[in-house]
Amino acid sequence: MNAAHRLAEIVIALEQVGLTVLVMGGHAVRYYGLDRNTIDYDLHLSPAEWDDLVLRLNRSSLAGGQALSEGTSWRPGSFRRFLLGRFPDGRDEWLEFWRNNHLLPPFAELYGRREQGSYGERIISFLSLPDLIRSKETERDADWEDISCLEEFLDNRLFNQTTEGILPVPQALSGVRSRRGLESFFQAGFFKDAALVGQGLLQTRLSITQAILLPFAGPEAIAPDTTVPMEPVVVNRLRTVAPASSLHLALIEVVRRQYKLAMQKADAADKQAIRAAQANPPANNP
Repeated sequence: MNAAHRLAEIVIALEQVGLTVLVMGGHAVRYYGLDRNTIDYDLHLSPAEWDDLVLRLNRSSLAGGQALSEGTSWRPGSFRRFLLGRFPDGRDEWLEFWRNNHLLPPFAELYGRREQGSYGERIISFLSLPDLIRSKETERDADWEDISCLEEFLDNRLFNQTTEGILPVPQALSGVRSRRGLESFFQAGFFKDAALVGQGLLQTRLSITQAILLPFAGPEAIAPDTTVPMEPVVVNRLRTVAPASSLHLALIEVVRRQYKLAMQKADAADKQAIRAAQANPPANNP
């Protein structure tokens, strides 16, 4: 049985005992088009089912009549993992659940914009592509390598939906994140109308996207505050630089690097806070 069919089997078994999950991690990356060799099954569970997770898991066909062994968790209360078995080469097969993820909004919001698609010859629910990208904004460089590919996949989707008339131009432009996406929209003439670009600019708080759009929107265009602020000198230069020029592309990469470093720092700080709390638990009150 290949990895996709195994995941489909797992999701079906979970659904049969009333567990609602969204696929994330390596299998979601594979679903969206990036070939990944992954042996773990990374899932976001509905928080309403968290307290009954062990009971339901052990009732499922995955347990085979025996209680599954639970591994240690570095995020108690948010993340749990269970040993399903071992592969022929001796590697462990882990089933991993997130109750909540510090990089993502609440489950109900994620579930509302989930993507359902065929994987392992079954229809499975995945994190949306933008949410998957956000979940990858960790301190690990390997995750950022995934992001660089996933951003191109996302921009290709946006471009196709725009050319097919499915998505309004401003909405599509508000999601563009990659150099390849910039080139596609530029060659198709979607940046020619500064007013439409300005509308797209108003819809995004991602500094990378604003760096792409600003030169096309005109010097007076309004740009909302971004989650990771850009340096004022960079913003001013973006307002006057020739659109799609070498300097424009270089400035985008400056902003991209600043964003990446900020996200890595925030993720590292979150993990450090957890380690510190585990090393120094609060004293029990008498």
